[in-house]
Amino acid sequence: MSKICKSCGKEYKGEFCEHCGYGDPDLEIKAVKKYQTNKPVRFMTAEEKEEHYKKLKEAQRDKNGKKKRDPKMVRLLIVLTIAAMLIVVGTLFGTGVIGFSEKSSDVVDKYLTAINERDFDKYSSCFPKEMQKDYESDLKISEIGDKKYMETFAADFADTYGDDFTIGWKIQRADELTEYSLDGYKEAYGTVPDISEANLVVTDVTFKGSKGEETFRMNFYVGKVGRHWKLFNLQYEPGIITPDMEITSSFAESDTDSAAESAAESAE
Repeated sequence: MSKICKSCGKEYKGEFCEHCGYGDPDLEIKAVKKYQTNKPVRFMTAEEKEEHYKKLKEAQRDKNGKKKRDPKMVRLLIVLTIAAMLIVVGTLFGTGVIGFSEKSSDVVDKYLTAINERDFDKYSSCFPKEMQKDYESDLKISEIGDKKYMETFAADFADTYGDDFTIGWKIQRADELTEYSLDGYKEAYGTVPDISEANLVVTDVTFKGSKGEETFRMNFYVGKVGRHWKLFNLQYEPGIITPDMEITSSFAESDTDSAAESAAESAE
């Protein structure tokens, strides 16, 4: 007569199960040990089954969490993450959403420092991109190199004040401009930058060298393009400077006093 094995559930004849060895007093196998400590699922109650499957899931999660990751894939993911972050940050900087706060007088400081240092790149970057391209084009055509270009630009100052001349300056104030015209700029370049703010930066500038010294009251007309302030035009008056001295002129409309044209003419 056939019997059902209590260990593996299969039918067997004889004194012990020939499939798993259950009932054989002389045989100890892995299956017997397993089922001595773990009840077969088919014999579990609903509560036991729920607990059993819960443990299996936890064991599988632990196993998956310990899987060895490919170092190359990890490095690739890190690089992609950093690249994505740089793109986002760069976009925010470019649009002016984030970034260091520039003052309108910063571009004036940069402009005058560039002349002192005869630094072409610093000088040309003070202007809107259309004017900057003009300077770069002039430099390329001149074939004299950026240092010589700046020395040529400063030649008139050197003749007047000496080759050793330096520029000193003091920012007096920065006034917001609510009304201004860029018609002259558009006529010259066919387009105008998108200016979010415009300021008049009044500055006392002193040229000093072995041949002499002279102070000018200069009006720097600057506009904020993106997150940077750019120089569009300047006018000046030489002589004795008084606190109430004013220069009256229109923003970016003077052809003779334009910073861009003055520099270009000096370079020629």
